[in-house]
Amino acid sequence: MSTMKLFKAFFDLEGIMAFSSEIRPLISANNSKGSYISTLPYIHNYPIMYGLLGKSSEAYAIIPSLHYNEYESRKQKTDKKGLIYNSVKSVIEDFIKDKQGSFYVFPLMPESLNIYSFLMSSESWSYALPVRGGLKNVFPRLTSYTAFMPGSKFWTYIIVNNNPPGLAKGSRAAWIRVGKKRWGIFKVKYEELKAEKCINQNEKMTSIPVNLADTEKFGVEIVSSSTVLRTPNISEGPIAWASIKDCRLIKVPNKNKTFEDLCLPLPAEVISKICQNQAT
Repeated sequence: MSTMKLFKAFFDLEGIMAFSSEIRPLISANNSKGSYISTLPYIHNYPIMYGLLGKSSEAYAIIPSLHYNEYESRKQKTDKKGLIYNSVKSVIEDFIKDKQGSFYVFPLMPESLNIYSFLMSSESWSYALPVRGGLKNVFPRLTSYTAFMPGSKFWTYIIVNNNPPGLAKGSRAAWIRVGKKRWGIFKVKYEELKAEKCINQNEKMTSIPVNLADTEKFGVEIVSSSTVLRTPNISEGPIAWASIKDCRLIKVPNKNKTFEDLCLPLPAEVISKICQNQAT
């Protein structure tokens, strides 16, 4: 008999992390200076899944042209299929089927952020910064990044069948790499949460931002939502705070010797198994 375990995971950033969460033109003195790329504080759960799987890069980093196949005009000109996140798709399917070793992770929530901005250039300079001319077709010559630096901390909830992902034998912490060029090195620590009891509640707000596409796959009905992160590819699913119709609250004890009510949109069978694994 399989056992679903609920963990709270803490992600401590040990290196520079950047995502192309939001891209805007950078204009100074009426001249274009390239692009400004900012990393939003909510981190999508798919890159985290890739990192926990030890994947070197996401599917879109390998075959970016497949993004265009999502558009109807593009589909009429090619027989190629749209972008498919094979690794993540398999992880979610295995999780729903309750396969041994399967897991699911929610998006990362920021706890504390250490933010820096820096400039990247695709050309060599002399001592003077050149005045930007017309835009290039391939990529801008100058790109300014806002990135998270070491000292930044995030957390999330992970549900696993068996043991937490990414842990080497005998290790107490996992190490993963996420983000652009795999800069973001995270040290991940897990804290197991035991369900004291579970109760049903109607129209409850989720305890953490969730992936709306995954929530629908789990068969959970969404009443309303407020999006905090939307990626360029609709296949990834937007990240949002959501109110769900029927939530089975998981009551877990916290450090203050009180109880925290967790509303996590998960398949009904998964919730039942978490609730069966009660604290003693």
